[in-house]
Amino acid sequence: MPVPVAAPEAERALPTVPTKSAEIAQIGQLGKPVGAVVAAAKVLRVLHASERPLNASEVARAAGLHRGTAYNILRTLQVEGFVGYDEVTRTYTVSLRILEIAYGVLRRSGLLDIARPLMHAVSDAHGVSVYLSKVLAPSSLLLLDWVGAAFRSDLYVTVGRPSPVPAGASGIVMAAFGNSGEAELETKFSQVAWYQKPSFSEFLARVTEARQAGFAVDRGAMFQGITLVSVPVLSSRWVPLLILTAAGHSHDLESDAVEPLCRAMQSAAARLSESVRLLRLE
Repeated sequence: MPVPVAAPEAERALPTVPTKSAEIAQIGQLGKPVGAVVAAAKVLRVLHASERPLNASEVARAAGLHRGTAYNILRTLQVEGFVGYDEVTRTYTVSLRILEIAYGVLRRSGLLDIARPLMHAVSDAHGVSVYLSKVLAPSSLLLLDWVGAAFRSDLYVTVGRPSPVPAGASGIVMAAFGNSGEAELETKFSQVAWYQKPSFSEFLARVTEARQAGFAVDRGAMFQGITLVSVPVLSSRWVPLLILTAAGHSHDLESDAVEPLCRAMQSAAARLSESVRLLRLE
């Protein structure tokens, strides 16, 4: 069998960033965007999206900037501690300083102060791990926090790691309460791996059930031997802002154990939903 050969560095696909028009549209009526700040944000997003360190030319190409501009931004971000530089390979990566900022955002928001006691209560009462994720987009979740015992490395329990959807119980909930059309859902569904992936028609049936019940249950289809229960934390406009997911070994979560777990998860989500307006998460 031939051994696959990695593509040369210059030929590997680079991450893309939103166009300037899209960024300005997002800014809306908040004022005129500062070009240097927009460019620096592009550079950080490119580095964040890349699976490997990038040199200045690669960053410039992916961000749509002149090489000199990208180089100056990279060096400035390096001095400020937001970007790391490898002298040997002459490549850049996002530094761990970003985590300090992210932690500050979570701490000051008050979200974890409210969520963690609720998550611990469910975890302790039902013997499960509970995960809190932020809805980034119709096709992406960001893990903010978790309590309990991690089961396996393939659960991707690293805080700060985005996860694609629709996948597992959380993906079903996202589809049930989000605004993605069926064609868009099918495209995204085809790109996500499950342990025992249902057909798209079966997935849609589960979405309908979740919309009616207010929760979704996945019995080992996403991860072998793991049962997942997900509930949405909705805004005042009934838009999913957060997703709570409980995970436990399937042999410990038979039907008589799943029902009270679902009720407990819905209760925790309802209390979080009440706090969303005060926390300014909308």
